[in-house]
Amino acid sequence: MDEIQFADGFDAPDRLAFGLGAGQLLTVVAGGLIAYAVARSPLPPPVAMPIAASLASVAAVLGWFRVAGRPALDWAVYACLYAVRPRGGRFAVDVTSARVPATTRHRPVMRPRATSPRAPSPRAPRAHPAAAPDADIIPLRPRSGWAGMARPLAVGDATSPATRPLRIGGAHRITFFSLKGGTGRTMLAVELACALASTTRARRDGAGPLQVALLDLDVRCASVAVRLGLAHAGLMEFALSPPDERRICDFMAPHRSGARVLLGPSGLSNPDWPVTAPLLREVLRELDIEGFDVVVMDVSPELCAVTRAALNSSDDVFVVVVPTASGVQDAYRTTEQLRHVGLRHQLRYVVNRARADVDVGVTIADLAGQLVAEVPDDPALADAENSHRVVTMHGESEGARALQRLARRIDSELAFACAT
Repeated sequence: MDEIQFADGFDAPDRLAFGLGAGQLLTVVAGGLIAYAVARSPLPPPVAMPIAASLASVAAVLGWFRVAGRPALDWAVYACLYAVRPRGGRFAVDVTSARVPATTRHRPVMRPRATSPRAPSPRAPRAHPAAAPDADIIPLRPRSGWAGMARPLAVGDATSPATRPLRIGGAHRITFFSLKGGTGRTMLAVELACALASTTRARRDGAGPLQVALLDLDVRCASVAVRLGLAHAGLMEFALSPPDERRICDFMAPHRSGARVLLGPSGLSNPDWPVTAPLLREVLRELDIEGFDVVVMDVSPELCAVTRAALNSSDDVFVVVVPTASGVQDAYRTTEQLRHVGLRHQLRYVVNRARADVDVGVTIADLAGQLVAEVPDDPALADAENSHRVVTMHGESEGARALQRLARRIDSELAFACAT
C-alpha cells in the first residue's frame, strides 16, 4: 500500500536527517562520539577498538533498526519504563488469617433505602453465624435480598475464599471499536470472548476457568444474537425491569463455550433510552460482583453516550483496522477521536482481513500504536457466521489460529498480571 499522508495533528515524530527522528539522531550521534572517545582513549587498542565498535553498533541499531514499524530505541525506552513501573493485577489473598488492627477498625455507614429491598433470590440463603464478641473482624450480615447472590463453594475447592485470586479493580474489560461500519468488530468480540472462555478451562494456577462475559452494546444494530444463534432476554429487558428485582445473570444467555452473553436489542432502539451510560455502569458493577474475570464489549460505530461509557471503563480498546485506503483513513480518524476523549494509553490495534501483500506496520507506527493481532481474510470466518458457529472452537483455519493466538496473548497477560 502506498504511503498515505494525513495532517490531523498526530504525535508521530518528525524525521530530521537520514530518516531519523530527534531521539534516534541524538542516540546515533552520541553513540558515535562515545565510540570515538573510547577509540582515542589510553586503553590498549585490542581492548579499545572492540568496545568502540560495539558502542557504535548499538547506537546504529537503536537508531535505524525497526521492529513492527517502530525504532528499536522506542522499544528500549518502553522496556526500561516497564521494568521500573509498578504494576497491579491479581493476587492471592488469605482471608482466613486476615486481622484488622484495632486502630484501623471501622464499621460501614448504612443509609436507609427509600425503596423496598431487593426481592430475594429463589436460592436458599446461606446461614451466617453470629460474630464472637472478641472477633478481630466483624462479619457483615447481608440483606435478605442479597443472600441469593452468594455462591456456595465446596470445601477444598480451588476457588474457595482462602485461595481465590482477586483482581484489583474487578474484571478486565476489552472493547473493540471503529468509527467505520463493517470492519468486523462483532466477529472479533464474539470470537475472542468464546476463545477465552473455552481455551482456559484448565488453568495452570489452579484457579479454574476464566469467567467471561460478552456484552452487545450496539443499541442501533445489535448482531451478537444472530452471530451466535441465541434467543434470550437481554440488555433491553434488563433496562426495563424494576431495579430492585433484576439480577444481571438472569438476563445473560449461556453459550457452550462457557461465556455468558448479554444480548442487545432485537430491533431498532433509541440510543438515549432505556439503555443509558448509568445503566451500563450498573451492569459492569454487577458483573464485578458476580466474579467475572473478563468482560468483552461490542459497541456501535459512533461515540454515543453508551459507547463513551464503555470505552472509558475499558482496560484495553482494540481499534479494528482494515488494510484498505478507506480502512487506514478510518484508523486515523478513530484514533484521533479516541485521543480527544482521553483514551490514549489504552489503545491497541487489530488488523482484520489482513493480506500478505499489504503491510500496515508503518501506519501503526505512525499512529504510535501497538499491533497485537492480524486476522487474515479467511472464508472460514464468513462460513462460521452464516452457520452460527465459533470458528475458534470448530476450525483449524488461518483465521481461527490467529484468533486463538490473540486469546492466548490476552490470557498470558492476565496470568502475568496475576503473578506480579
